[in-house]
Amino acid sequence: MVKVMISNVSVHNNPAKFLSNYTFEIKFECLEQLTQELEFKLVYVGDAKEDKQDQVLDVVVIDAVAPGTYKFVFEAPPPDPKKLPNDSDVDVSVILLLALYRNQEFARVGYYVFTEYDDPELRENPPVKVDFEKLNRNIAVDEPRVTTFPIVWDEQQSTDQLVFAELTEEEKKMAEMNEEAEICQSLENVNCSTETPNESEQIHETDATIEQSPAEPSTTTTAAAAAATIETEPSVELTTTTITTAAITNEPAVPIEMDSNN
Repeated sequence: MVKVMISNVSVHNNPAKFLSNYTFEIKFECLEQLTQELEFKLVYVGDAKEDKQDQVLDVVVIDAVAPGTYKFVFEAPPPDPKKLPNDSDVDVSVILLLALYRNQEFARVGYYVFTEYDDPELRENPPVKVDFEKLNRNIAVDEPRVTTFPIVWDEQQSTDQLVFAELTEEEKKMAEMNEEAEICQSLENVNCSTETPNESEQIHETDATIEQSPAEPSTTTTAAAAAATIETEPSVELTTTTITTAAITNEPAVPIEMDSNN
């Protein structure tokens, strides 16, 4: 069962200069008590054909929360121009908001980012080397790409998903015979014989399907540099660790929507 859902993402300061900070207001709903931290990452895709160009702009880590609806502002610095290709087409790129739990990505919200020069002359005759200081960006907030992924939310879930059927007496006998045959084949200079059951004693095997949860992907967690206070209902105090300051509030649930606040 899904325990956390992103219910709304609002993009602030858009459009803006390319080297301006990114500011997202994120609402998420927690359906069950969490036992571990939530992690949100903002990733800039510098080149769709080359993963090495991706930059993690910032990471917010939120302590385990109780059921409820929460909101926080995620502000991150722009990508480092030195790590971006400066001799290729930069008209369109992508910004990704990733949500993780127990090092597993369970939700992703992506936006296209359109860039152009603020000077009409540069738009007509762009320089060979990209001048990022003169670029403007515009996030296509009306066309978000939302993707969710099934994950193992707790340790008990991964165990419960493995269902093993108990062997029948006939299947046990067949397994023993197969085991004896394998032992005989592996031994040298030993005469072994196995009896072949007649037609009335033949055992028919039945294929069984075992449903198993997918293995947990490994995700590198960015170290935190500062602590921020999360404001919730009275008598509940939570903390989040992040490179930037994030304020999280607990409030009534709201309809799911994606919008832009300029």
